[in-house]
Parts: sequence; structure tokens; C-alpha cells
Amino acid sequence: MVGGVRLLACGRLAARAVFSATAIDIGSSVATTCTDQSIQKRNLTNAPARGENAAAPAPSPSPPVVASCAGFPKDMQKGPSTVLDSGVYGDDACFISRFKNTFVVGVADGVGGWRKYGIDPSEFSRKLMKECEKRVSSGDFDPRSPESLLEKAFKATAEAPRPVGSSTACVLVVHQEMLYSANLGDSGFMVVRNGRVITKSEEQVHYFNAPFQLTLPPEGYRGFIGDTPDLADKSEIRVQKGDIVILATDGLWDNLTEQHVLDQLRPLIEEKATVQEVCNALALTARRLSFDVTHNSPFAVKAREHGLSAAGGKPDDITLVLLLIA
Repeated sequence: MVGGVRLLACGRLAARAVFSATAIDIGSSVATTCTDQSIQKRNLTNAPARGENAAAPAPSPSPPVVASCAGFPKDMQKGPSTVLDSGVYGDDACFISRFKNTFVVGVADGVGGWRKYGIDPSEFSRKLMKECEKRVSSGDFDPRSPESLLEKAFKATAEAPRPVGSSTACVLVVHQEMLYSANLGDSGFMVVRNGRVITKSEEQVHYFNAPFQLTLPPEGYRGFIGDTPDLADKSEIRVQKGDIVILATDGLWDNLTEQHVLDQLRPLIEEKATVQEVCNALALTARRLSFDVTHNSPFAVKAREHGLSAAGGKPDDITLVLLLIA
């Protein structure tokens, strides 16, 4: 996230992608490390428990999910980010986790404006996502209420050691053929079915380039933008085999149009590329266009709609998680 509304006019930057990848089937018990996994699917049974009415419909099993993540920090002049350890790309952070047959992913975009106060914006987003992941892996969450997971994680983030900072957040849960979402701010997600966008989250902003955000200000300080998890935009949608879900921070959405995303997804839809390969391609394309001063980016379009003279891409941290309902 970039403070202010000025677009940066940067020359081309030769940079190497920094990727953190996961391919996970939720039917198997594996740790959610960012390494490629080859998982055998497990058949699920829905026999009624003793005393239950045998005619009562049993819950649908959650579908298998394959997930990969990729991203770039905005500033790579100091060398590659150490993302493999923590799922952090610059001020962005993400997690991929599961509990039993429920699959949960999230992204958070730390507000870079804190840096001018000598504060590392990534500390807040990193801890927020780690606290989400902890609760998922222990089963301490309601799969139908990702906003309550976000609320628990935010409360835990405020405990010592308490980071100062702000972040947007978006959490998705795949549970019993349903996708549940909670989105606070201008990160977001898109669901693609048969090559068409069937739903896309709406960003939440107080005003242009000032998204809703969770905030922990310095003790005794006032006047900072701060929202609560219950304000997150909530939705649910039934998913089916072949659906593709893209979850990302605004570094991707501000630089790629829907058509850009669909073009990059085509090899996956046609089964000519893996989830990881397509995830990498999306990150690379967003990165390249973010430094293209001739690109008519979605961010530039929005800026002009608000009366600002703007052109080109928007350099920013980029983080995305790509899900395939298998």
C-alpha cells in the first residue's frame, strides 16, 4: 500500500521473483509450509452418528483444494526478501492453513505510512496473519465466520509483544462446498468459473487510497484511521470443481485488470500449467506492469476518476494466493 495519491514514475527494474509456494490437498494431514507437496486424496464418509436420524442429510465434505502463493516486495534493491520463512513480501503477509477438512487462506497489507515514524509496517501484518494461522491449525475458529477468526487474531495481535501499525486483511474459508469471506480494506478476491468472473469483492475505503484497516496506534495517540473486524465485508458462495479463486493485496488489483487476470489463468483452465506456474505468472505480470509508465492501470483509472492526473502502474508490494477447487 502506498501512502498519498501520487503515482510513482519509475523506470524498468530488473528483479528476480521471490516465491513462496504451497500445493496442498485438504484431505491430508500436512504442515502448511511453503514448499511443493504431492498429496493423495482421502475418501470421506458421512455415516450418521449413533442416535441420529439415518434419513437426515449429512454435511457435504469439503472439496479438495490446491493452493499456491507468490509475491514481490516493492523494493528489492537490498536483495531478495526472506519470505520462505514467514510468508512476508515487503509489508504484505499471507498464510495458508487448514483444520481437518476446512481450508483457510489470508492476506494482509501493512500500511507503509508508518515507516516515516520509524515503525516497520510488516511487523503488524506478519503477526496478524500468524495469529490467524495459529487459530486455524488448532481449530479455534468458526469456518462459517472468517470475520470472527479475524477478530480473534486482531485481539491476539494486540497482546505483547504489541506491534504498532495498520493493515488491511482478507480471509477466505473453503468449508463444505462453500467459500466464506471477510474482507476489510482494498485487498480482495475473485472467483472464476469456466473462464468467467462470477464474483469479485468490493474494496472498502474511507476516501481515495485510504482503505479500511485494522490499527494498533502508539499508546496514548489518537487521530489514526482504525476500523474493527466486524466492519469487514462478508459473503458466501457455493464453489464447485474447477473453480479458481484469486486472493491478493492491492499490489495485484491496482495493476491488473480482470482481463489481464483471465488471460493469465487460461493455461490453468486448459490444464496446460500448474497452479504454481500460473500463480507465478500473475505475480510477474503485476510486477512488470507496476513499473510500466505507459500502462493504463486500474489504479490510474481510479485516480483520474477522483480528479487526479495519473498514468502508469502503481509500484507496490504484491502478494497473492491462488486456489483451485479440485
